[in-house]
Amino acid sequence: MGTTVSSFPINFALLNQIINRYISIVLLFFGIIGNILNILVFTRKIFRNNICVTYFLASAIFDFLFIIIGLIPRTLNGFNVDPTQNSAIICKLKFFIIYLSGYTAAWFIGFASIERYLTSSTDVNTRQLITMKRAHLSMVFIILFGFLAFGEQFYCIDINQNFLGSSQSCFQLRLNIQCQIVDSLMQFLFQILAPALMMIVFGSLTLRNIRRKHRRINVIQTANRPSSMATITNAIPIPIPQQPINNTNGQNKQPSSKEVNRVTQKREAQLSLILFIQIAVFVISSFPLGVYKLYSVATIYDTKSVLRVAIENTLFNIFVICAYLNNAIKFYIYTLCGTVFRQELMKSFVFAKITRLLNR
Repeated sequence: MGTTVSSFPINFALLNQIINRYISIVLLFFGIIGNILNILVFTRKIFRNNICVTYFLASAIFDFLFIIIGLIPRTLNGFNVDPTQNSAIICKLKFFIIYLSGYTAAWFIGFASIERYLTSSTDVNTRQLITMKRAHLSMVFIILFGFLAFGEQFYCIDINQNFLGSSQSCFQLRLNIQCQIVDSLMQFLFQILAPALMMIVFGSLTLRNIRRKHRRINVIQTANRPSSMATITNAIPIPIPQQPINNTNGQNKQPSSKEVNRVTQKREAQLSLILFIQIAVFVISSFPLGVYKLYSVATIYDTKSVLRVAIENTLFNIFVICAYLNNAIKFYIYTLCGTVFRQELMKSFVFAKITRLLNR
């Protein structure tokens, strides 16, 4: 009956401390650098009027906030110097900002998937449904709704709610089961399930639209081909007059409308690819935490042993770290999958270098 965590073969307190100390600091380092560079690239002039990139930019801002507020205290907790564990006000604010920023960043990617679906439609009226003004209104609405949905944090979160197996005391009220249920369901429904469903549904619809476009293009190209090779073989050759060569080295050359359309289509295709990979990463990284939230609600009235509670809390800590992975690696997804993103990133570095040289 006197079993304690320290008597188990696995030291869960030490394991949680190692996770918070070393894994968190790695995600923090790469997440801060990545999101700063995301914001730098997405604010460039070429992306200024692109609605999908506007959602990406807003998501990157909240990803940065999510990582700063979430991972800095978690890393400090690994060294036993976390101030949020001792101040009730800071504790409540930390949880509220983490939930709000994580939820907002996920919903903005969900809205980007809706924008991709509407943009990929062959119907003109459908494509006109999405405008920059409506995009801004949707972002304001999501932020305001987040304040309402996660306002319960200021009541349901407090200090001295220690985990078994970890040193964290800032968490849900242990003696208030209703708070535990509401808090877990709010995070599961609004931060994980709803955005994931939105991304999957509209991502699938976007793929369907893209396939339809490709089939339509193939049909048109097939219809425009000559009906018989004999027509080409027996045709009388027509001399083509030589055009004079322009030796101005392209000084006054302007890109044709076809070239502009080709570049735009390439950029749009890369944005769709980046979005699809983001959706996959979000679903994979958030799925374990979502399952755990459902499990915690389903077993909330069970009588659990000390060992079971310690294992559950350690798994929860690991699943939370997995969820942070989604917000920390987006820059590296953009860099690996987007040629246009890489080009604009290099231009940003070149511009910064030129600016430094001119200021000397």
